[in-house]
Amino acid sequence: MTQPAPVFRHGLYLLSRRVIWQLFLLLPDRWAVQIFQYVIGITLIALEGRVEVHGGVLMSNHLHLLIYDPKAERTDFLNRCYSVLSRAMNRLRGRKGRLFDLPSQKDKAPILDADSALRSLVYAICNPVKAGLVEWPHEWPGSLGDWRQILTVPISVTKPLQFFDQSPSSEGGKPQEVLYYLTKLPCFEDEDDAVYEALVREAVRAECERIHAERDAPVLGVEAALSLPVDTRAAKPDLEIGRDTSRRFRCDPNRVQEFLQIWVEWVVVYVKARERWSRGERVGVEFPPGTDNYRRLEKAPTAELDPDSPFAWLFPP
Repeated sequence: MTQPAPVFRHGLYLLSRRVIWQLFLLLPDRWAVQIFQYVIGITLIALEGRVEVHGGVLMSNHLHLLIYDPKAERTDFLNRCYSVLSRAMNRLRGRKGRLFDLPSQKDKAPILDADSALRSLVYAICNPVKAGLVEWPHEWPGSLGDWRQILTVPISVTKPLQFFDQSPSSEGGKPQEVLYYLTKLPCFEDEDDAVYEALVREAVRAECERIHAERDAPVLGVEAALSLPVDTRAAKPDLEIGRDTSRRFRCDPNRVQEFLQIWVEWVVVYVKARERWSRGERVGVEFPPGTDNYRRLEKAPTAELDPDSPFAWLFPP
């Protein structure tokens, strides 16, 4: 079981999910890409815009999504997205059982400042370049959106009928087509759209050029990558997903340590409340601010976030 973590409003997260046993079950062929894009679209529709997606990529054995959670709906988004994605991908690959490995603890750690937010977006976009698969992100079929015009190019995808109920939306089925846009990082919301797109282009181009300068082997290429069997396993563990905390935060170390200390203190209060609740106690039991599952599923009383709380600087009301 992973360590519990608070879910507050206005959290920005770089989510990474790895396929079980490092198998290439997410290999971004035509159907896999269509499923990936469609599932994100219907999840956004189901949540009625309460979660925003800023970028993402479907790799052969893992995926990345950068999301903004203004209404503390991250858990609902993940449950809906990964559940539907798992079933559809399993059907595509002709298999049953679990598709994804356990989530990384770092998925629960929010991004703490604007610099980290932009770096995280660039990291997700440049993942196939860093992996030596292509020269530029837009060459990779699993890229979500186009980094060259990240706000203005829509993602439009039709329902993959082989993997979803064919009932029309008028009869309660999922929509036949979804269209959505990637959105601006919240810490850059005051920037003009053109300025923001130029900022992303410059950052992505600089990162790709840095990777090119350090590369000592030719790229594999899309055709060769997609020709690999889906039961292929990665030659070595994906260290990019399981790296230390500093890779994810990339900001003031003192602020990182402050957040981690707050997280530890929150877990202590949460575990005590959970133990009392599990014993059947109800009187006087109150979970700390940011408690998600017990609040949603069992209607457990949860304290409001005090403006003087140490969490307040991180998650504004």
